[in-house]
Amino acid sequence: MKDQAHTLRRIFEGGASSSFPQVLSVTSGKGGVGKTSIVVNMAIILAQKGKKVLVLDADLGLANVDVMLGLMPKHNIQHVLDGQCALEDILLEGPEGIKIIPASSGIQELSDLTNEQQLCLVNSLDYFDQHIDYMIIDTGAGISRNVMYFNTAAQRILVVCTPEPTSITDAYALIKVLRKQYGIKRFDLIVNNASSKIEGDQVARQLTLVCERFLGDVALEILGSIPTDKTISECIKGQKAFVGVHPTGEASIRLERVVNRLEQTSRNSNSGNLQFFLKRMLLNQSKGSSHAGYSISRSY
Repeated sequence: MKDQAHTLRRIFEGGASSSFPQVLSVTSGKGGVGKTSIVVNMAIILAQKGKKVLVLDADLGLANVDVMLGLMPKHNIQHVLDGQCALEDILLEGPEGIKIIPASSGIQELSDLTNEQQLCLVNSLDYFDQHIDYMIIDTGAGISRNVMYFNTAAQRILVVCTPEPTSITDAYALIKVLRKQYGIKRFDLIVNNASSKIEGDQVARQLTLVCERFLGDVALEILGSIPTDKTISECIKGQKAFVGVHPTGEASIRLERVVNRLEQTSRNSNSGNLQFFLKRMLLNQSKGSSHAGYSISRSY
């Protein structure tokens, strides 16, 4: 493992890499909206396009990514933080060669880690800077400090909601907190489990209008909607990705359109790449754990 001082110097000096991985967080206001399923299947679609993808399971108390794919990790991120092994040693390989950093039930929040553990994680993630095209973060649900912690460090925040009123309300609450307390103005939206494209469009329009009315300068990029499909629940029960089992199904086709839209609207900015993500983690830690300690000022 490289010297920590060298790693930190390179991160804070901007690094030498000419190709920056994009860091995307996939998040939601409430649980049960299919967020992890979207993360896994989106990662596979990107890999099928020739992209190198790393998935970070950041739902640290309820590890789900490995379960969804029927993988059984021997070690997880806690073993890295405890110094028992390197991050490369805990990586899981999923369909199409995607790489997964597994979490563990009961792990402490990253925002509560010691400085030594923070540096260990930074040093470990730095290994991937020139080895991946995308890092997709599967955050927890809600507005906890840990969810905010990952969302504020990502280049793009993909909010997932369903047509259920509680899901829409909680998605708005999440966006409101990120805007009011962290200064983030731009979000991407995916409507999951829509009965039709019309319903998906209606939900997107409803959330957009509410944000425009009450938050003013918040902009939502509508990536698309994923239809209700009984084969998705069957694949989840069978611990398989639905884009692999039913590649020509409506859900797979629509999610591929979402990914295409994501790539077409890629924001060419260094803020939010992997080095920015690591830098933000260190800055957040140094400023303390209270909300007032964060200072996010980006023209997002």
